[in-house]
Amino acid sequence: MSARLNILDRLLSNVVILLMGSLVLVVTWQVATRYLLGSPSSVTEEIARFLLIWIGLLGSAYAYRQKKHLAFDFLLRKQTHSIQRRLEMGIHSVIALFSVIVLVVGGGRLVQLSLELGQHSAALQIPLGVVYLVLPLSGIIITLYAIQFVREAKAGENTLIPESNNGGDEWSG
Repeated sequence: MSARLNILDRLLSNVVILLMGSLVLVVTWQVATRYLLGSPSSVTEEIARFLLIWIGLLGSAYAYRQKKHLAFDFLLRKQTHSIQRRLEMGIHSVIALFSVIVLVVGGGRLVQLSLELGQHSAALQIPLGVVYLVLPLSGIIITLYAIQFVREAKAGENTLIPESNNGGDEWSG
């Protein structure tokens, strides 16, 4: 499973980079049409909003995998190795549960409802269910990562605290 997740990591990284680059281009075009041409493009604001939603959710899945998410690990670092392992397994299990219930199930229902009601975006006229599809997609990805982290924690590997912190942003006290 780890090899497949490494492929998913690279794919997710490239998708987020592509979406971010697209967002920069779309916002640049919006500014150019507004100030240089005096007539703002009508679709760029909507595209930027949808790209930001996708970047936020897929980026959070990627950050979780890279252990760059917001974490309060001060108390975790003070525990014995066996308590750390149990806490890590519990934390990742709760994350998986949240991802399944809220993102996969809840997001899937939102996608289904949006498609059934025939909701379309105002400017682009694309089905909103397509935009909301990122909810269950990111939920599935986060759940896969959480399962892998639980397996690693069971094996005694540290899954919450990054192995090295070369950025110098760690507080030690």
